[in-house]
Amino acid sequence: MSLFHPPKGFPPHLAYFWPMIWVQVLLLRAAVRAAYGRGVQYHWSVSPNGRVFLTSIDWMPSQKTDRTWLSPPAQSCDRLAAACDGRAFAPAYASEFASAPEAGDLRSPHSRSAPSRGRNLPLPET
Repeated sequence: MSLFHPPKGFPPHLAYFWPMIWVQVLLLRAAVRAAYGRGVQYHWSVSPNGRVFLTSIDWMPSQKTDRTWLSPPAQSCDRLAAACDGRAFAPAYASEFASAPEAGDLRSPHSRSAPSRGRNLPLPET
């Protein structure tokens, strides 16, 4: 496999575009080496449109543990995480009303001298 010779079994309709696909393979190799280190075995494939993508990464026996910083997060964004753990079901101002006063605090939670952030707002109509 080189710039002028595609690998054996390469689709014949993409052989004309092999130089552009070869550049994508080189970039994929550089990305895998940067993320996982030199010597990691990986497999790539080509879509019918000529896009190169990573199909699998084989961990070698010399690598003792997985790299946890490479694993994807449980949710892709904070809004999705808030919907999954229940933070999105209550509005932000409701948490101020639900909090109990501290042990040494003699003020009521609704007093004017207490620091207020939205406490004077009326509740929304539903």
